[in-house]
Amino acid sequence: MQYNRLGNTGLLVSCLGFGNMINFQPEDEEVNIAIIKRAFEAGINFFDTAEFYQHGEAEKQLGRSIKKLNLPRERLVITTKVFINQTPGGLNVNRMCTLSRKHIIEAVNTSLQNLQLDYVDVVFAHQFDTDTPTDEIVRGFNQLIEDGKAFYWATSNWNSAQIQEAINYADLHGLIRPIAEQGEYHMLQRSQFEFDLVGLYEKYNYGTTIYSPLCGGFLTGKYLDGIPEDSRCAKDNGWMTKERAQNRWLLKYIKNPKNVEGVKKIVELAKELNVTPAQLVLAWTMRNKDINVAITGARTVAQLEESLGSVELLKRFDEKLDERLEMIFENTPKQDLNYRTFQQNRRRR
Repeated sequence: MQYNRLGNTGLLVSCLGFGNMINFQPEDEEVNIAIIKRAFEAGINFFDTAEFYQHGEAEKQLGRSIKKLNLPRERLVITTKVFINQTPGGLNVNRMCTLSRKHIIEAVNTSLQNLQLDYVDVVFAHQFDTDTPTDEIVRGFNQLIEDGKAFYWATSNWNSAQIQEAINYADLHGLIRPIAEQGEYHMLQRSQFEFDLVGLYEKYNYGTTIYSPLCGGFLTGKYLDGIPEDSRCAKDNGWMTKERAQNRWLLKYIKNPKNVEGVKKIVELAKELNVTPAQLVLAWTMRNKDINVAITGARTVAQLEESLGSVELLKRFDEKLDERLEMIFENTPKQDLNYRTFQQNRRRR
């Protein structure tokens, strides 16, 4: 396993992380525990969950696994996310889609109960809250850290301007900055991490954790001949219904013939390299020097084993392979010209 610093911190995180969004079903308890055990044995120390995942049931499952396996807490980096809570049993207006100080504190208290832990390492603001003042958001997360319930706070699905506003407020008032962004990144979704956030990397060494590196499985070629019965796009899985999964990952991209042809080329290249398409696509995300953690999920130990193979591929991921993959979709985000690059381009002409 390879380890990276999470942004501008001293925290070392495995380049491959495990997210348990789909691991909460009681009937799959033994399999879910086996997945956590294998991930830990392989060197994964970054485990990601959220209060939103099946009303906290995913957090509870992760907590049970850690306790049953007796995993040493100091060797784990546990992260959760707050913003959305849809707990059954009636509408709670102060728990729905908000980063109010009340919700931040109460949500993390609930998450710690679910996880059976005294603290989490990182707590993410799962979405940007347009209705809550930035000062309240920053002070809410700052209080969590001062109270010993988290070591760091971070953002998720925020844009660079929103993150910059939070950093500015924290710096102005001597509070704790967010350290990293978590968002969707894969070969067909590149603009946030390769364009929008670049200035934050350069200025603050802002950290990154990315989800959906396989584009919901679309980039692996599994949907080229239809929707397999055992795929997430074929059945409801808690809050992620099959309709939502298909609209978010499958239908959004499969309508473009260029994407389908590109996936076929990925499958061919993977066969040439004697790896699986999933390993190739996952390694592509981790080869980006600005990506600290690529979060992947698994419903079986075999799926996790396949993902672990991407770490070995990463060790021999060279510039030539990178160029061949870039040619498949030809969608590298182009940076705006600043004064320096404008002058350099003029001199070349």
